[in-house]
Amino acid sequence: MKLGVEINKIKSIENLKIDLPVEKGLYAITGQNGSGKSTLVMAASTVFFNMRMNDYFGFTDQDSYVKFSLNGGARSWTKNSNNRWVKNSTGNMSIKGFYEGSVIFGTRFRNTSFHILSKLDRIEGSKLDPADDFIKENLGKILHNNPSYYERLLKINNNDAGPDIQFSGDIFYYEKQGRRVSQFHMSTGENLLISVLHSINLRNNDRASLSKPCILFLDEIELALHPSSLKRLVAFLTEMSKKYNYAIYFSTHSIELIGAIKPDNIFFLERHADGSLETLNPCYPAYATRILYDHSGYDYIFLVEDDLAKEVINRLLREHGLLSSKLVHVLPCGGYTNVIELAREVVNSNLVGKTSTISIILDGDVKTEAQKYIAENGISNNIPLNYLPIESLEKYLKSKLHDRIDHKLFRYLNDFIFHQVSLTEIVEKYKVEVDVAKDNNGKKFYKRIDDELRNRGKSRSDLVEMVVQHLMTEKSPELEKTVQYLKRQLAN
Repeated sequence: MKLGVEINKIKSIENLKIDLPVEKGLYAITGQNGSGKSTLVMAASTVFFNMRMNDYFGFTDQDSYVKFSLNGGARSWTKNSNNRWVKNSTGNMSIKGFYEGSVIFGTRFRNTSFHILSKLDRIEGSKLDPADDFIKENLGKILHNNPSYYERLLKINNNDAGPDIQFSGDIFYYEKQGRRVSQFHMSTGENLLISVLHSINLRNNDRASLSKPCILFLDEIELALHPSSLKRLVAFLTEMSKKYNYAIYFSTHSIELIGAIKPDNIFFLERHADGSLETLNPCYPAYATRILYDHSGYDYIFLVEDDLAKEVINRLLREHGLLSSKLVHVLPCGGYTNVIELAREVVNSNLVGKTSTISIILDGDVKTEAQKYIAENGISNNIPLNYLPIESLEKYLKSKLHDRIDHKLFRYLNDFIFHQVSLTEIVEKYKVEVDVAKDNNGKKFYKRIDDELRNRGKSRSDLVEMVVQHLMTEKSPELEKTVQYLKRQLAN
Protein backbone atom coordinates (compact mmCIF):
# COMPACT_ATOMS: atom_id res chain seq x y z
CA MET A 1 0.00 0.00 0.00
CA LYS A 2 1.33 3.45 -0.90
CA LEU A 3 0.46 7.02 0.03
CA GLY A 4 0.10 9.05 -3.15
CA VAL A 5 1.38 12.61 -2.68
CA GLU A 6 1.12 15.51 -5.12
CA ILE A 7 2.67 18.89 -4.26
CA ASN A 8 2.00 21.93 -6.42
CA LYS A 9 3.79 25.30 -6.18
CA ILE A 10 5.10 25.09 -2.64
CA LYS A 11 8.50 26.61 -1.90
CA SER A 12 11.06 25.15 -4.34
CA ILE A 13 8.70 22.48 -5.71
CA GLU A 14 6.77 23.47 -8.82
CA ASN A 15 5.02 20.12 -9.12
CA LEU A 16 5.92 16.70 -7.76
CA LYS A 17 4.06 13.42 -7.66
CA ILE A 18 5.44 10.61 -5.55
CA ASP A 19 4.15 7.34 -4.08
CA LEU A 20 5.44 6.65 -0.56
CA PRO A 21 5.10 3.08 0.78
CA VAL A 22 3.37 2.83 4.17
CA GLU A 23 4.65 -0.68 4.92
CA LYS A 24 6.94 -0.99 7.94
CA GLY A 25 10.59 -0.21 7.31
CA LEU A 26 13.16 2.58 7.07
CA TYR A 27 13.06 4.93 4.07
CA ALA A 28 15.29 7.80 2.95
CA ILE A 29 14.41 10.92 0.97
CA THR A 30 17.63 12.40 -0.30
CA GLY A 31 19.03 14.71 -2.95
CA GLN A 32 21.39 17.61 -3.39
CA ASN A 33 20.99 20.88 -1.49
CA GLY A 34 17.87 22.76 -2.60
CA SER A 35 16.29 19.73 -4.26
CA GLY A 36 13.16 19.95 -2.08
CA LYS A 37 13.70 17.18 0.48
CA SER A 38 12.55 19.15 3.52
CA THR A 39 9.62 20.63 1.61
CA LEU A 40 8.49 17.16 0.54
CA VAL A 41 8.69 15.80 4.09
CA MET A 42 6.92 18.82 5.55
CA ALA A 43 4.16 18.76 2.92
CA ALA A 44 3.69 14.98 3.18
CA SER A 45 3.26 15.25 6.95
CA THR A 46 0.13 17.39 6.46
CA VAL A 47 -1.72 14.15 5.69
CA PHE A 48 -2.01 13.74 9.48
CA PHE A 49 -0.59 17.01 10.87
CA ASN A 50 -2.83 20.11 10.98
CA MET A 51 0.02 22.59 10.71
CA ARG A 52 -0.17 26.34 10.27
CA MET A 53 0.37 26.26 6.52
CA ASN A 54 1.37 29.92 6.09
CA ASP A 55 3.92 29.69 8.90
CA TYR A 56 5.51 26.55 7.48
CA PHE A 57 5.31 27.23 3.75
CA GLY A 58 5.43 31.03 3.61
CA PHE A 59 3.90 32.82 0.62
CA THR A 60 2.19 30.47 -1.81
CA ASP A 61 0.17 31.00 -4.99
CA GLN A 62 -3.60 30.76 -5.19
CA ASP A 63 -3.33 27.44 -7.05
CA SER A 64 -0.90 25.85 -4.60
CA TYR A 65 -2.02 22.56 -3.10
CA VAL A 66 -1.06 19.28 -1.44
CA LYS A 67 -3.13 16.23 -2.35
CA PHE A 68 -3.10 12.70 -0.97
CA SER A 69 -4.59 9.33 -1.89
CA LEU A 70 -4.51 6.11 0.11
CA ASN A 71 -6.50 2.92 -0.21
CA GLY A 72 -9.39 4.58 -2.05
CA GLY A 73 -9.56 7.65 0.22
CA ALA A 74 -8.42 11.19 -0.60
CA ARG A 75 -7.31 14.22 1.38
CA SER A 76 -6.12 17.65 0.27
CA TRP A 77 -5.02 21.10 1.30
CA THR A 78 -6.16 23.73 -1.19
CA LYS A 79 -6.82 27.48 -1.14
CA ASN A 80 -10.26 29.04 -1.03
CA SER A 81 -11.36 32.29 -2.70
CA ASN A 82 -9.90 34.25 0.24
CA ASN A 83 -6.49 32.66 -0.37
CA ARG A 84 -6.75 30.67 2.87
CA TRP A 85 -5.73 27.06 3.24
CA VAL A 86 -8.63 24.62 3.56
CA LYS A 87 -8.47 20.90 4.37
CA ASN A 88 -10.81 18.46 2.58
CA SER A 89 -11.27 14.70 2.88
CA THR A 90 -13.30 12.11 0.98
CA GLY A 91 -13.63 8.42 1.68
CA ASN A 92 -11.99 6.49 4.47
CA MET A 93 -8.38 7.57 4.78
CA SER A 94 -7.13 6.36 8.13
CA ILE A 95 -3.48 7.16 8.82
CA LYS A 96 -1.42 8.32 11.80
CA GLY A 97 2.07 9.63 12.29
CA PHE A 98 4.26 12.46 13.46
CA TYR A 99 6.67 14.97 11.96
CA GLU A 100 9.94 16.05 13.54
CA GLY A 101 11.00 19.13 11.66
CA SER A 102 14.20 20.88 10.76
CA VAL A 103 16.12 23.44 12.80
CA ILE A 104 13.51 26.16 12.21
CA PHE A 105 10.31 24.10 12.30
CA GLY A 106 9.79 21.17 14.61
CA THR A 107 8.32 20.04 17.86
CA ARG A 108 11.48 20.68 19.87
CA PHE A 109 11.66 24.43 19.12
CA ARG A 110 8.11 25.52 19.92
CA ASN A 111 8.80 27.15 23.30
CA THR A 112 11.53 29.70 22.60
CA SER A 113 10.45 32.78 24.62
CA PHE A 114 13.27 33.68 27.00
CA HIS A 115 10.64 34.85 29.50
CA ILE A 116 9.10 31.35 29.49
CA LEU A 117 12.49 29.63 29.55
CA SER A 118 13.66 31.47 32.65
CA LYS A 119 10.46 30.59 34.52
CA LEU A 120 10.68 26.94 33.50
CA ASP A 121 14.31 26.80 34.65
CA ARG A 122 13.26 27.90 38.15
CA ILE A 123 10.09 25.82 38.44
CA GLU A 124 9.52 23.94 41.68
CA GLY A 125 10.67 20.33 41.69
CA SER A 126 7.37 19.24 43.26
CA LYS A 127 5.62 20.09 39.99
CA LEU A 128 7.77 17.67 38.00
CA ASP A 129 6.79 14.06 37.30
CA PRO A 130 9.04 11.14 36.31
CA ALA A 131 9.23 10.66 32.54
CA ASP A 132 8.58 7.22 31.09
CA ASP A 133 11.50 4.79 31.35
CA PHE A 134 11.15 4.21 27.60
CA ILE A 135 12.38 7.76 26.96
CA LYS A 136 15.06 7.80 29.67
CA GLU A 137 16.61 4.45 28.81
CA ASN A 138 16.63 4.87 25.04
CA LEU A 139 18.00 8.42 25.35
CA GLY A 140 21.00 7.04 27.24
CA LYS A 141 21.36 4.03 24.99
CA ILE A 142 21.34 5.97 21.71
CA LEU A 143 23.53 8.89 22.81
CA HIS A 144 25.93 7.11 25.18
CA ASN A 145 25.39 3.39 24.56
CA ASN A 146 24.30 3.18 28.19
CA PRO A 147 20.59 2.89 29.12
CA SER A 148 21.40 3.94 32.72
CA TYR A 149 23.36 7.06 31.78
CA TYR A 150 20.60 9.46 32.91
CA GLU A 151 19.85 9.01 36.62
CA ARG A 152 16.43 10.67 36.48
CA LEU A 153 14.39 12.11 33.64
CA LEU A 154 11.52 14.40 34.63
CA LYS A 155 8.81 16.29 32.79
CA ILE A 156 6.13 18.90 33.24
CA ASN A 157 2.94 19.34 31.23
CA ASN A 158 1.57 22.74 30.24
CA ASN A 159 -1.49 22.06 32.40
CA ASP A 160 0.61 21.63 35.57
CA ALA A 161 2.94 24.62 35.33
CA GLY A 162 0.46 27.22 36.51
CA PRO A 163 -1.44 30.07 34.82
CA ASP A 164 1.59 32.40 34.62
CA ILE A 165 3.66 29.98 32.49
CA GLN A 166 2.12 29.24 29.11
CA PHE A 167 3.77 26.76 26.76
CA SER A 168 2.80 23.83 24.57
CA GLY A 169 3.41 20.11 25.02
CA ASP A 170 5.76 18.65 27.65
CA ILE A 171 9.08 20.04 28.87
CA PHE A 172 11.75 17.59 30.05
CA TYR A 173 14.54 17.81 32.63
CA TYR A 174 17.26 15.41 33.69
CA GLU A 175 19.01 15.13 37.01
CA LYS A 176 22.60 13.97 37.23
CA GLN A 177 24.85 14.20 40.29
CA GLY A 178 22.38 16.46 42.06
CA ARG A 179 22.07 18.99 39.22
CA ARG A 180 18.87 19.57 37.29
CA VAL A 181 19.14 20.54 33.62
CA SER A 182 16.11 21.76 31.66
CA GLN A 183 15.47 20.74 28.09
CA PHE A 184 16.48 24.20 26.91
CA HIS A 185 19.99 23.79 28.30
CA MET A 186 20.50 20.27 26.97
CA SER A 187 22.63 19.60 23.93
CA THR A 188 20.96 19.78 20.54
CA GLY A 189 21.22 15.99 20.27
CA GLU A 190 19.55 15.46 23.65
CA ASN A 191 16.81 17.97 22.79
CA LEU A 192 16.18 16.32 19.43
CA LEU A 193 16.09 12.77 20.76
CA ILE A 194 13.84 13.57 23.69
CA SER A 195 11.35 15.07 21.25
CA VAL A 196 11.54 12.07 18.91
CA LEU A 197 11.39 9.48 21.72
CA HIS A 198 8.46 11.29 23.36
CA SER A 199 6.54 11.30 20.06
CA ILE A 200 7.32 7.63 19.43
CA ASN A 201 6.25 6.75 22.97
CA LEU A 202 2.90 8.50 22.42
CA ARG A 203 2.43 6.64 19.13
CA ASN A 204 3.40 3.29 20.70
CA ASN A 205 0.80 3.74 23.42
CA ASP A 206 -1.76 4.77 20.82
CA ARG A 207 -1.31 1.74 18.53
CA ALA A 208 -4.65 0.10 19.26
CA SER A 209 -4.59 -1.38 15.76
CA LEU A 210 -1.21 -2.22 14.26
CA SER A 211 -2.85 -2.60 10.85
CA LYS A 212 -3.50 1.17 10.62
CA PRO A 213 -0.72 2.87 8.59
CA CYS A 214 1.58 5.08 10.65
CA ILE A 215 4.33 7.22 9.10
CA LEU A 216 7.12 8.94 11.04
CA PHE A 217 8.85 11.80 9.17
CA LEU A 218 12.27 12.84 10.52
CA ASP A 219 13.89 15.81 8.78
CA GLU A 220 17.67 16.38 8.91
CA ILE A 221 18.07 14.34 12.04
CA GLU A 222 21.81 13.87 11.43
CA LEU A 223 22.52 17.57 12.13
CA ALA A 224 22.49 16.94 15.88
CA LEU A 225 23.95 13.45 16.24
CA HIS A 226 27.40 11.88 16.17
CA PRO A 227 27.76 9.06 13.58
CA SER A 228 27.95 6.42 16.35
CA SER A 229 24.70 7.74 17.84
CA LEU A 230 23.12 7.72 14.39
CA LYS A 231 23.94 4.05 13.97
CA ARG A 232 22.37 3.22 17.33
CA LEU A 233 19.35 5.35 16.40
CA VAL A 234 18.94 3.39 13.16
CA ALA A 235 19.05 0.10 15.10
CA PHE A 236 16.46 1.44 17.57
CA LEU A 237 14.12 2.73 14.84
CA THR A 238 14.43 -0.56 12.95
CA GLU A 239 13.24 -2.36 16.08
CA MET A 240 10.36 0.11 16.56
CA SER A 241 9.36 -0.23 12.91
CA LYS A 242 9.13 -4.00 13.12
CA LYS A 243 7.35 -4.05 16.47
CA TYR A 244 4.78 -1.31 15.83
CA ASN A 245 4.43 -1.38 12.03
CA TYR A 246 5.94 2.08 11.37
CA ALA A 247 7.08 3.45 8.02
CA ILE A 248 9.94 5.74 9.08
CA TYR A 249 11.18 8.36 6.60
CA PHE A 250 14.43 10.32 6.92
CA SER A 251 15.18 13.44 4.91
CA THR A 252 18.95 13.22 4.89
CA HIS A 253 22.39 13.54 3.28
CA SER A 254 23.99 11.22 5.83
CA ILE A 255 25.82 8.20 4.47
CA GLU A 256 25.37 6.56 7.89
CA LEU A 257 21.61 6.71 7.40
CA ILE A 258 21.45 6.10 3.66
CA GLY A 259 23.92 3.22 3.83
CA ALA A 260 21.63 1.41 6.27
CA ILE A 261 18.61 1.56 3.95
CA LYS A 262 17.99 -0.76 1.01
CA PRO A 263 17.85 0.81 -2.49
CA ASP A 264 14.13 0.04 -2.87
CA ASN A 265 13.49 2.40 0.05
CA ILE A 266 15.68 5.31 -1.11
CA PHE A 267 14.01 8.16 -3.00
CA PHE A 268 16.47 10.53 -4.67
CA LEU A 269 15.14 13.94 -5.77
CA GLU A 270 17.03 14.94 -8.90
CA ARG A 271 16.62 18.61 -9.79
CA HIS A 272 17.34 19.26 -13.47
CA ALA A 273 18.65 22.42 -15.09
CA ASP A 274 15.12 23.55 -16.04
CA GLY A 275 14.01 23.35 -12.38
CA SER A 276 11.93 20.21 -12.82
CA LEU A 277 12.15 17.38 -10.29
CA GLU A 278 12.55 13.69 -11.01
CA THR A 279 12.31 10.98 -8.36
CA LEU A 280 14.77 8.11 -8.69
CA ASN A 281 13.60 4.96 -6.93
CA PRO A 282 15.13 2.53 -6.30
CA CYS A 283 18.31 4.52 -5.77
CA TYR A 284 21.66 3.19 -4.65
CA PRO A 285 23.61 4.76 -1.77
CA ALA A 286 26.69 5.40 -3.92
CA TYR A 287 24.66 7.59 -6.28
CA ALA A 288 22.59 9.19 -3.53
CA THR A 289 25.66 10.36 -1.59
CA ARG A 290 28.06 10.82 -4.52
CA ILE A 291 30.74 9.66 -2.06
CA LEU A 292 32.82 6.51 -2.24
CA TYR A 293 35.01 7.03 0.80
CA ASP A 294 33.21 4.16 2.49
CA HIS A 295 34.47 1.90 -0.30
CA SER A 296 38.12 2.95 -0.31
CA GLY A 297 40.69 0.30 0.51
CA TYR A 298 39.46 -2.18 -2.09
CA ASP A 299 41.87 -3.42 -4.75
CA TYR A 300 39.16 -3.51 -7.43
CA ILE A 301 35.79 -1.75 -7.68
CA PHE A 302 33.26 -2.68 -10.35
CA LEU A 303 30.53 -0.08 -10.91
CA VAL A 304 27.28 -1.64 -12.16
CA GLU A 305 23.73 -0.43 -12.72
CA ASP A 306 21.55 -2.37 -10.28
CA ASP A 307 21.23 -5.16 -7.75
CA LEU A 308 20.70 -7.81 -10.43
CA ALA A 309 24.00 -6.93 -12.09
CA LYS A 310 25.71 -6.85 -8.70
CA GLU A 311 24.48 -10.34 -7.80
CA VAL A 312 25.46 -11.74 -11.22
CA ILE A 313 29.00 -10.37 -10.95
CA ASN A 314 29.41 -11.54 -7.36
CA ARG A 315 28.25 -15.04 -8.28
CA LEU A 316 30.66 -15.20 -11.22
CA LEU A 317 33.54 -13.99 -9.05
CA ARG A 318 32.82 -16.67 -6.42
CA GLU A 319 32.07 -19.60 -8.71
CA HIS A 320 35.15 -19.03 -10.84
CA GLY A 321 37.52 -18.51 -7.91
CA LEU A 322 38.42 -14.94 -8.84
CA LEU A 323 38.53 -13.49 -5.32
CA SER A 324 41.73 -15.14 -4.13
CA SER A 325 44.06 -12.62 -2.39
CA LYS A 326 42.01 -9.68 -3.68
CA LEU A 327 39.60 -7.22 -2.11
CA VAL A 328 36.84 -6.76 -4.69
CA HIS A 329 33.71 -4.65 -4.34
CA VAL A 330 30.74 -4.53 -6.75
CA LEU A 331 28.84 -1.28 -6.36
CA PRO A 332 25.39 -0.67 -7.92
CA CYS A 333 24.78 2.98 -8.84
CA GLY A 334 21.50 3.11 -10.82
CA GLY A 335 21.05 3.69 -14.57
CA TYR A 336 23.92 3.73 -17.05
CA THR A 337 24.29 7.52 -16.95
CA ASN A 338 24.62 7.37 -13.16
CA VAL A 339 27.39 4.77 -13.47
CA ILE A 340 29.28 6.72 -16.13
CA GLU A 341 29.04 10.03 -14.27
CA LEU A 342 30.01 8.49 -10.95
CA ALA A 343 33.01 6.82 -12.57
CA ARG A 344 34.07 10.17 -14.04
CA GLU A 345 33.77 11.81 -10.61
CA VAL A 346 35.76 9.01 -9.00
CA VAL A 347 38.64 9.57 -11.43
CA ASN A 348 38.54 13.37 -11.46
CA SER A 349 38.35 13.69 -7.66
CA ASN A 350 40.38 10.58 -6.76
CA LEU A 351 37.62 9.56 -4.34
CA VAL A 352 38.91 6.07 -3.63
CA GLY A 353 42.63 6.64 -3.74
CA LYS A 354 45.26 5.55 -6.22
CA THR A 355 45.39 1.95 -5.01
CA SER A 356 41.90 1.01 -6.27
CA THR A 357 41.22 -0.03 -9.86
CA ILE A 358 37.84 1.08 -11.23
CA SER A 359 35.91 -0.79 -13.94
CA ILE A 360 32.42 -0.37 -15.39
CA ILE A 361 30.00 -3.16 -16.30
CA LEU A 362 26.70 -1.98 -17.84
CA ASP A 363 23.58 -3.89 -18.80
CA GLY A 364 23.65 -5.34 -22.28
CA ASP A 365 20.66 -3.41 -23.63
CA VAL A 366 22.23 0.07 -23.23
CA LYS A 367 25.41 -0.35 -25.28
CA THR A 368 24.38 2.04 -28.06
CA GLU A 369 22.98 4.65 -25.67
CA ALA A 370 26.01 4.46 -23.38
CA GLN A 371 28.53 4.91 -26.19
CA LYS A 372 26.51 7.86 -27.52
CA TYR A 373 26.36 9.44 -24.04
CA ILE A 374 30.13 9.05 -23.58
CA ALA A 375 30.82 10.63 -26.99
CA GLU A 376 28.37 13.53 -26.59
CA ASN A 377 29.73 14.42 -23.14
CA GLY A 378 33.39 14.15 -24.09
CA ILE A 379 34.16 11.52 -21.45
CA SER A 380 37.64 10.09 -21.88
CA ASN A 381 38.84 8.65 -18.59
CA ASN A 382 40.10 5.29 -19.93
CA ILE A 383 38.04 3.33 -17.40
CA PRO A 384 37.53 -0.24 -18.73
CA LEU A 385 33.95 -0.80 -19.85
CA ASN A 386 32.07 -4.02 -20.54
CA TYR A 387 28.43 -5.12 -20.94
CA LEU A 388 26.44 -7.92 -19.34
CA PRO A 389 24.26 -10.17 -21.54
CA ILE A 390 21.22 -9.13 -19.49
CA GLU A 391 18.97 -6.11 -19.20
CA SER A 392 17.80 -4.35 -16.06
CA LEU A 393 15.70 -6.50 -13.74
CA GLU A 394 12.53 -4.69 -14.87
CA LYS A 395 13.24 -5.18 -18.58
CA TYR A 396 14.44 -8.74 -18.06
CA LEU A 397 11.27 -9.80 -16.24
CA LYS A 398 8.99 -8.19 -18.81
CA SER A 399 10.96 -9.87 -21.59
CA LYS A 400 10.99 -13.34 -19.99
CA LEU A 401 7.56 -13.36 -18.35
CA HIS A 402 5.52 -11.44 -20.93
CA ASP A 403 7.14 -10.72 -24.31
CA ARG A 404 8.84 -14.04 -25.07
CA ILE A 405 7.98 -16.30 -22.19
CA ASP A 406 10.77 -18.34 -20.66
CA HIS A 407 8.58 -21.16 -19.37
CA LYS A 408 11.25 -22.58 -17.08
CA LEU A 409 11.75 -19.22 -15.31
CA PHE A 410 7.99 -18.61 -15.27
CA ARG A 411 7.32 -21.92 -13.47
CA TYR A 412 10.30 -21.43 -11.14
CA LEU A 413 9.08 -18.02 -9.90
CA ASN A 414 5.43 -19.04 -9.85
CA ASP A 415 6.11 -22.12 -7.72
CA PHE A 416 8.30 -20.42 -5.11
CA ILE A 417 6.98 -16.85 -4.81
CA PHE A 418 3.58 -16.27 -6.40
CA HIS A 419 1.40 -18.69 -4.48
CA GLN A 420 -1.76 -16.71 -3.75
CA VAL A 421 -1.88 -14.49 -6.83
CA SER A 422 -0.27 -16.36 -9.71
CA LEU A 423 2.05 -14.87 -12.30
CA THR A 424 -0.55 -15.73 -14.92
CA GLU A 425 -3.11 -13.51 -13.14
CA ILE A 426 -0.58 -10.68 -12.81
CA VAL A 427 0.37 -10.85 -16.51
CA GLU A 428 -3.24 -10.95 -17.69
CA LYS A 429 -4.19 -8.00 -15.50
CA TYR A 430 -1.15 -6.11 -16.80
CA LYS A 431 -2.27 -6.65 -20.40
CA VAL A 432 -5.71 -5.22 -19.63
CA GLU A 433 -4.69 -2.22 -17.53
CA VAL A 434 -1.50 -1.03 -19.27
CA ASP A 435 -0.59 0.11 -22.76
CA VAL A 436 2.12 -2.53 -23.06
CA ALA A 437 3.69 -0.93 -26.13
CA LYS A 438 4.58 2.14 -24.05
CA ASP A 439 6.11 0.16 -21.19
CA ASN A 440 9.49 -0.27 -22.89
CA ASN A 441 11.47 -0.16 -19.66
CA GLY A 442 9.21 -2.71 -17.96
CA LYS A 443 8.64 -0.50 -14.92
CA LYS A 444 4.83 -0.76 -15.02
CA PHE A 445 5.06 -4.52 -15.31
CA TYR A 446 7.55 -4.67 -12.46
CA LYS A 447 5.31 -2.49 -10.28
CA ARG A 448 2.68 -5.24 -10.34
CA ILE A 449 5.32 -7.83 -9.49
CA ASP A 450 6.63 -5.63 -6.67
CA ASP A 451 3.15 -5.00 -5.22
CA GLU A 452 2.54 -8.74 -4.96
CA LEU A 453 5.99 -9.30 -3.43
CA ARG A 454 5.20 -6.76 -0.71
CA ASN A 455 1.80 -8.34 -0.08
CA ARG A 456 3.50 -11.69 0.47
CA GLY A 457 6.24 -10.29 2.72
CA LYS A 458 8.89 -10.84 0.05
CA SER A 459 11.44 -8.34 -1.24
CA ARG A 460 13.23 -7.45 -4.45
CA SER A 461 16.33 -9.23 -3.17
CA ASP A 462 14.37 -12.53 -3.01
CA LEU A 463 13.43 -12.09 -6.65
CA VAL A 464 16.96 -11.13 -7.70
CA GLU A 465 18.40 -14.22 -6.03
CA MET A 466 16.05 -16.49 -7.97
CA VAL A 467 16.65 -14.75 -11.30
CA VAL A 468 20.42 -15.05 -10.85
CA GLN A 469 20.09 -18.73 -9.95
CA HIS A 470 18.15 -19.22 -13.19
CA LEU A 471 20.82 -17.40 -15.20
CA MET A 472 23.57 -19.54 -13.70
CA THR A 473 21.80 -22.81 -14.42
CA GLU A 474 21.23 -21.74 -18.03
CA LYS A 475 25.00 -21.22 -18.46
CA SER A 476 24.65 -18.57 -21.13
CA PRO A 477 27.71 -18.34 -23.42
CA GLU A 478 27.47 -14.58 -23.01
CA LEU A 479 28.14 -14.96 -19.30
CA GLU A 480 31.39 -16.70 -20.16
CA LYS A 481 32.49 -13.52 -21.99
CA THR A 482 31.85 -11.59 -18.78
CA VAL A 483 33.96 -14.11 -16.85
CA GLN A 484 36.86 -13.54 -19.27
CA TYR A 485 36.48 -9.77 -18.85
CA LEU A 486 36.61 -10.12 -15.05
CA LYS A 487 39.72 -12.29 -15.31
CA ARG A 488 41.45 -9.68 -17.46
CA GLN A 489 40.61 -6.84 -15.09
CA LEU A 490 41.64 -8.72 -11.98
CA ALA A 491 44.96 -9.70 -13.58
CA ASN A 492 46.00 -6.05 -13.91
